[in-house]
Amino acid sequence: MKIVFFGNPDFCLHPLMSLYESDNNLLSVVTNTDRKSGRGLKYTSSFVKQKALDLNIPIIETNDVGSDELFNQLKELNADLFVVVAFSILPDSIINIPKYGAVNIHPSLLPKYRGSSPIQYALLNGDKETGVSIINLNKKIDSGAILAQNTFSITNDVNFGYLYEKLGKLGSELLINVLADLKNGHSKPIVQDESKKTLAPKIKKEQYKIDWSNECVTIHNQIRAFDPYPGSYAIFNNKRIKLFGSHIEEIDVNNDIVPGKLLLSEDKLLIKVNSGLISVSSIQLEGKKKVQSKDFIKTLDNKEYILE
Repeated sequence: MKIVFFGNPDFCLHPLMSLYESDNNLLSVVTNTDRKSGRGLKYTSSFVKQKALDLNIPIIETNDVGSDELFNQLKELNADLFVVVAFSILPDSIINIPKYGAVNIHPSLLPKYRGSSPIQYALLNGDKETGVSIINLNKKIDSGAILAQNTFSITNDVNFGYLYEKLGKLGSELLINVLADLKNGHSKPIVQDESKKTLAPKIKKEQYKIDWSNECVTIHNQIRAFDPYPGSYAIFNNKRIKLFGSHIEEIDVNNDIVPGKLLLSEDKLLIKVNSGLISVSSIQLEGKKKVQSKDFIKTLDNKEYILE
């Protein structure tokens, strides 16, 4: 199959490499043009562009998916299929160019968690299972017919970084099967049940801030949903402190202790929450590098510390 790949972030790595290493013909990648970022506002390329340069894959850059220029460039490639992963919403004029249209890899079991943050919401909600869906692309967000799905169990110690990596690999493996089905005429699309849809909208900054009056499991899920990036945080001595590697501690504790209070136990950094304790394996103070909690503990004196 002649394929054009659309994408930007590093979640695209495994699907892109699967296509590159397969028997399919990867004609080009489409990605956003370089953007200014960082303190120096230097131009930065997307992950997909950088990887395509490494692999010597032709690149099409755009910031306007509705432009005539992009339409004409894609039309000339005469592709059989567009594969879209973490990219802009495409208009019908683009989707309808290839023989088989366009497919999208989405890291949830659709119609659950349509939107930009499905992995985070699966963790925030304490789900025990998630997965990957490959769907026919249309101009409505994550609503196309399902071509294939695969499930993945979420254990209590799994964080965002782990799921991000595993679901990327799972999606890449599923993609190759979907391509074979399309080519052989074995594809059987299943229309999504709209009555079962749930949304996973863009995460808001206020969702990173920890409220220590919440239950243990709520705070644990919040920390792992944003671990390792961008990090849930509290306030310590008037500075932000990001917390990583949370664990619910099965230790009896006096419920009269103020939520947010630090309790030091050997090498463990324990934090009192509404009805129990959690520990964290590492922290990052504002303006500092991430350190192990046991090393952070050594910097503390005998004062009483309460996270806000």
